[in-house]
Amino acid sequence: MPNYKLIYFDVRGRGELCRLILHCAGVPFEDFRDFDYYKDWPAIQSKMPFGQIPVLEVDGDKQLAQSITIARYLARQHGLAGQNDWEQSQADMYVDCIYDLHNATVEATWETDPEKQKELFDKVKQETILPHLEKVEQHLIKNGNGHLVGQGLTWADIAYYAYFTTPIMTLLGSEVLTKAPHLKKLIETVGNNHNISKYVETRPVTSG
Repeated sequence: MPNYKLIYFDVRGRGELCRLILHCAGVPFEDFRDFDYYKDWPAIQSKMPFGQIPVLEVDGDKQLAQSITIARYLARQHGLAGQNDWEQSQADMYVDCIYDLHNATVEATWETDPEKQKELFDKVKQETILPHLEKVEQHLIKNGNGHLVGQGLTWADIAYYAYFTTPIMTLLGSEVLTKAPHLKKLIETVGNNHNISKYVETRPVTSG
């Protein structure tokens, strides 16, 4: 078993999907997040492949950057990527969709005026998130087994769980899932996974 060290800030953000995959697979790793941004980050940053994180270190001498790339690698290494090339490509597709949703909320997330922020989140919800959920519902119904891809849990399912259980949901409103019962059930299924629920129970409380 490789020795993994995941380097990321003490937030969920772009590193949480990687953490969830590792926990789901029951793979031990060093979750390196307890460092001071002002004191420690410049030295850490200088050692990163592209000066950014998350970064996955493997066996102490190999580094992999870019959050989706890391998550995909871990999913493939630990049986969560799909059973064949087609399923793996479908899983990739869904994860790319999640990052489209992430990117759509960036402006609203950083808005400091409460009224303007609410307007931006409402706009994203109506124009981007709800139309996407309608499509996802259709895909889940078509697949027919409660999962997005194939016959079992993949990192695509975990990615939707990660996104729709983030603190951002307090700003979007939990009612976004009321018209997506199949997705809501999927998120509950992933959350009830023994290894994931065990991690979430002890996960550090963060603002993002």
